[in-house]
Amino acid sequence: MGAALSSNLVVTAHNWAQIIESQRDKLVAYLTGLLHCHALAEDVLQETFIRLSSMPLSQYQGVQNQTANCYQAARNIAIDTLRKRTREKSIDIDEVEPQYCYEQRLNMEEKIIEGNLETRMLQAVQQLSSRHLTVLSLYTRGNYKQKEIAKICAISPTLVNFILQEVVLTCQAVLPH
Repeated sequence: MGAALSSNLVVTAHNWAQIIESQRDKLVAYLTGLLHCHALAEDVLQETFIRLSSMPLSQYQGVQNQTANCYQAARNIAIDTLRKRTREKSIDIDEVEPQYCYEQRLNMEEKIIEGNLETRMLQAVQQLSSRHLTVLSLYTRGNYKQKEIAKICAISPTLVNFILQEVVLTCQAVLPH
């Protein structure tokens, strides 16, 4: 059984070799157009022969148009090659400069200062009147302009401006100098 299998592979390899040799120039031109590289096209053509020649005889006999099948196999291998090259380019080790990752951690003193500042800012904002909080919320989260806030709150644009200045001054007062 092993001898029959190997003789079938020899037959299919010989048949694919004849097909590829008769279409060689056209296949290389077709693959070069896809790959934009003559040497790579030659490599893909060789890979096409290897892949097709390992096809079992029963599968080979089921192929109605061997030439078209050869072109399709070559095209698929070329596409796989392009995908592989794209992945390799995105991870090209030769072009990557060594990078050092430093973990940036705040020391305990900075964490405590930051926590205290956050607490003081929250306390300052909580001391604001409801009108001030509404204007601040509309301005920062709602992205409204001062004239739009004035219409919503039924106050003058000048008053909106003064309220925002008061909010800024209140928050600046709790910041360390």
